[in-house]
Amino acid sequence: MRVYEKTEGHLICGHWNGSPLEIGLTSIIREVPPGEARHFHDYHEYYVVLEGSAELEVEASVTVLRPGTTVMVQPGERHRIVSVSPSGGRWVIIKERSSPGSKQCV
Repeated sequence: MRVYEKTEGHLICGHWNGSPLEIGLTSIIREVPPGEARHFHDYHEYYVVLEGSAELEVEASVTVLRPGTTVMVQPGERHRIVSVSPSGGRWVIIKERSSPGSKQCV
């Protein structure tokens, strides 16, 4: 068993230690820059919202992320965070079957 503490902003497991999952806890407390690049992956990506709110754009659809919301982004879907509430946001990101260099910006 491994226990991970104080992992804010850091990935706690991933391809480097043989896991098919990459799991991280992140906080966004800043404005999203205009024109933030949309990107896509060749794996599933899950957002589990813990605190605050944000807007996630996936292809042509915008979804509001609130505490208790879980979103799965399919492989190949272009996505980005387009706004964050003034209080910021905090969520867990899970990347299924990730591999190095698999993020592509468009």
